[in-house]
Amino acid sequence: MGLFQDNFSMLSELERLAAMVLDPVRVHEIGADQWPLAMIACGLVTGNDPDRVPDTLKAYELFVQKVAPAARASALNQLVRFITQRKGDSWRAFIPFAIAEPEPLISNSAAMQLALLAQPTPQNKLTGVETLVDMLIALPQANPAALSAILGLSDLRALPFLEKLFSLSQERLSALILAQPLPGNHLSYQWMLRLLIAHPQLAPAVEQALVGMASTASSVLDVVLPIPTWAYESPTPQPLHGWTLPEYYARMLPTLQQHCSPDQLARIRAAFSVA
Repeated sequence: MGLFQDNFSMLSELERLAAMVLDPVRVHEIGADQWPLAMIACGLVTGNDPDRVPDTLKAYELFVQKVAPAARASALNQLVRFITQRKGDSWRAFIPFAIAEPEPLISNSAAMQLALLAQPTPQNKLTGVETLVDMLIALPQANPAALSAILGLSDLRALPFLEKLFSLSQERLSALILAQPLPGNHLSYQWMLRLLIAHPQLAPAVEQALVGMASTASSVLDVVLPIPTWAYESPTPQPLHGWTLPEYYARMLPTLQQHCSPDQLARIRAAFSVA
């Protein structure tokens, strides 16, 4: 007997679709046109239970098989509206979109929304960031675009959570930082320097990443984000400080000199437009 089958007719439409997704038999009855709403429903119904995350990740594999990227992106946008209206309730519904989505743009967007909309705890305002980092550590197959999204927050409060990634193997870390372009900001550069200190053998990968990051912005910003954004009437980032690329290179130089070769330093220096 399938999950919830006894009282299937009593459930609301969202609950009915969620039940079908979570039923290993009835999940195959879901049509391609039903899958976007069904995936949203599954996330909303299970999104407050961390123990159900594996179920939603498994369901997302079928979602990807049945639904084109454009429709998956549309479903994510609809989910953002739901979670915002619910003031972060069921925020874990973003996890499969952020971690199991093969399209980097969709994964990045979902990870950013997860970081901004997750309900905080008294001890931690960045529960979404911590959850994403834990997923990147636990799931080798997780889309690395989630890392780019966290760094894109530009909020230094994310740094302690990102340092947990240093427990990964050097091979995995190298793959993470080179898998996609990373944003250049105070948070991302500080994390990269700490990565270099923790794993000096990654200097070639760090150099390649820094050179690419320098091309993403002509200045380096440090900001504080209003997190969760649904708690603010006008959620506008608050800039704390800014540097030109040459100014920021000077800040990084003491650490870079300790761990990079002269050739690596020269390439980073050129990328940061230092005369």
